[in-house]
Formats: sequence, structure tokens, C-alpha cells
Amino acid sequence: MKKIIIIALGVISLGSCKKSFEKININPNEPSSATPELLFSGAAVNLANTRVGGDQYVSLVLAVQTLASGGNSGWGAGDVYDVSPYSTGNIWRTNYVSSGANLKQAIKFAEESSPVKYGTIGQCQVLLAETMYETTMMFGDIPYSEAWRKDITYPHFDGQEAVMNGLLTLLDEAIGNLKNTNASQTTIKYEDFFYAGDAAKWLALANSLKFKILMTMVDKDPSKATALATLMTEDAMMKSATGNMTFKFGTATGNQNLKFAILNKYAGGTNAFFFANKTVIDPMLAQNDPRIPKYFEKGTAATNFVGVATEATGDFEQDAIVSMQLFAADAPEYLMTYQELLFLQAEAAARNLIPGGLATAEAKYQEALKEACLLYKVSATDAATFASSKTLSAATAVKEIHLQQWIDLMDRPLEAFNNWRRSGTKGNETPTLTIPPGAPAGNLIYRLLWPTDNEILPNVNAPKGVFHYYDQLWFDL
Repeated sequence: MKKIIIIALGVISLGSCKKSFEKININPNEPSSATPELLFSGAAVNLANTRVGGDQYVSLVLAVQTLASGGNSGWGAGDVYDVSPYSTGNIWRTNYVSSGANLKQAIKFAEESSPVKYGTIGQCQVLLAETMYETTMMFGDIPYSEAWRKDITYPHFDGQEAVMNGLLTLLDEAIGNLKNTNASQTTIKYEDFFYAGDAAKWLALANSLKFKILMTMVDKDPSKATALATLMTEDAMMKSATGNMTFKFGTATGNQNLKFAILNKYAGGTNAFFFANKTVIDPMLAQNDPRIPKYFEKGTAATNFVGVATEATGDFEQDAIVSMQLFAADAPEYLMTYQELLFLQAEAAARNLIPGGLATAEAKYQEALKEACLLYKVSATDAATFASSKTLSAATAVKEIHLQQWIDLMDRPLEAFNNWRRSGTKGNETPTLTIPPGAPAGNLIYRLLWPTDNEILPNVNAPKGVFHYYDQLWFDL
């Protein structure tokens, strides 16, 4: 990555906005005419769109095997580990330039304001932490301590452990800013597509994201259990689904979720590509999960829901496809949810990383299941009945929690990828994935490779050597 500059903010309209971005930086290297509000909203738009776009969503959802491509009848065989360097380059540019650099500049402007806009600073810091957490979980070692500095042309890459510790520090700073006496009065409101400037919700998100990062680190650094226990004692994380970090899309052209836009462009607005993967639907069928008809549609001639193995040829008459509810134009994108946090807390309790033991783990687990069902519009009665029927035993609690977390994250492939890798040592993850026919190195995917043209070649301080998509990252046992 050569010196990162602030990109110009184009005119983007969204279903969650009441107006489009009308200001454009005349000089992208000196965006003095931009405001923290526009920089923040531009960063949010770009991050959300990347998460649901073809470069990241389609690449990961097939590689991680939460959806099935249908082989020759669907998206096409042989694409599972064919992640283009152009795709990784687009993800990299978005996270560093379109999101990260804009957020750093927004923080600078907010710090220079009189009075200082502590609420705005806190919002930007939390969104920056989310952006860079996503980046390191895909790529591992990344520029962080030297990124976005005008005095450094070729930033060194920080190790993933250092990056994550840096993000914890950044979140602590955000928490302090969001607790400032003027935070509520100085948050970005109109351009905040997540919480409309609610400082309390941003504060809860900051603590929740901190818990998630600590859970990612604790296997390699067991000392992080102390911080996990402290967060539980402080009890300042999300308390309900109203705290979900949700990005809303709309039905108008230009406002649509890019998952729908892909299907609209190539399949007339119908799902002609993506099938139910057996890794997700088979355990749901075994437990009569009420989310099945919310996630999937039966084959046109089928009487039952039938899954498709990774890279196997699908049959639209007999096999289940992914529901258009998940691919709708206005389907929201969830960057973090209450049930995601609950599953993590359940796991932490089951592993005695936090107080409460199995009883707390089961209570959190059942609440997570109920919330997961409600998010996908299962009736309150069915959600409560399903959740209350699921108990945990000491011998299998962690495995069951990981499996249900996987099912919940079916349509959020980056989070599914993260939790799958940390669910067990290599070869012992939950669920068990199969190496697809034609996998280039006969192995499962464990990381994305840094983009060659955008980063490795131009940056003289980039990592040197031979790297593979099956190499594990620091956090992964």
C-alpha cells in the first residue's frame, strides 16, 4: 500500500438516506471541504456495500461453504477457491481508502472542532475498529500503526496480534469519548445510518465489539479471559436486538442490496444460482428448525427441503435454494447482532472464561436461539418453543454453540468464516467442511491473500515469501 489518500465522495443514494452526498472533495489529497458527517457516511456506505457485493460476499459465501454454488446448474463449478486478486484488491482499497482513510480524516476534523466533537470521534473510532477487524480477519498481518500517515509512503505490516491489541486500545478510546459529557450532543445523527446518533447504542456496540475481538484472541492469548470477565461484570454491552448494527437498503434502483443487484442483473431478480448447503440445512432439518422456510425455498417439484453438497450439481426441481428473503433488494446487512454476542457469551461461559458455568451458558444460548429466529421473522411463539427445547451438556456445549452460531451466520460469510476457524484446531472445526473437487491445493481456505498489484508489488515493506490460501492466521489454532 503506497501512501493512502482520501478518496472523493461520489453521489450515492441509499434507502436509509433522505438525501444523497452532494459535496465532493475538489482535491482528494486535501479534503478540506468535506465534513466529518460526509466522510463517516461515505465510509459506512462503502463498507456495507463491500460486505454484500460480489468481491467479498460471493467469494466468501462459497469458499466458506455456507451456501452451495450448485455446480454446473448454479453459479458454476470450480469457483469455490478461485478468489480473484481483483476481488481482494477491491476489498483492500475499500477498507483502507474508501472507509478507513475517510474515518481517520473525520476523526481529525472532529478533534479540531470547537468544541471538540467527542461523540463524532467515538462513532468514527468504533466504525474504524470494525473495518480493520474485518480486514485483519481476512488478510492477517496488515498495515495499521503506520497506515494513513502522510510521512510514511510504504507502511510496514503489523502482526495480527498487534493489530488486534491496537483495536482494543482504539475501542477503549472510543468508549471514553462516547462517555464524554458532550457526546450525545456531538454525535453524527442524520448521516449515521446505524443508530441515528444514539451515543448509548454506539457505546454498547463498542463494548460488544471489544468482547468479540477478545474472544477471537483468547485461544492464543489466554490472559484475555480477564478482560472478558470484566466486560461481563460491567454489563455495558448490547441488551437487545435494538442494538443490532444494521445497515438498511431500499428497493429503488441505486439503493438496493448488492446481493439482489447481482441476481437482478444476471437472473432477472430471481435466485438462479445459490442452493442450500448441506452443512447448514442438514443440522437444521435434524432439529426441525423453524428458520428453514425463512432461509430456503423447496425445489419446484420437491415435497421436502434437500441440501446440496459443496460443488455438487444442484437440481432446481428437487433441491432447496436460498430464499429471496435473504436476497431481497431491501434486505438489511447486519455487521453485528445481539444474538451473535449472546452466542459468544454462551461459549465464554461454557469454557469458564467468564463466571456462570453451564447454567449461564445455557441461558445465553437459548436467548441467542430465540433472537436468531426472531431476526428472520419466525413467530415469537415458535421462536420461544424452539429455543427453550435446546439444552446443553458439559460434554458437548461448546460444539453445539459453535454449530448454532454457524447456522445463524449462514448469510454473513465473513463472520461465519471467523467463527469456524476459531471453533477448533485445524481439521477439528465445527462444522466439518469438505475439500471441494478441484481445490487448487487440495485444502480448505483459511485466509485471503494480499492483493499483488495493489499492495505486495508496490509496497517495498510488504511481506516477502510464498503464501497460500490454506495458511492459518495468528489467532487460528
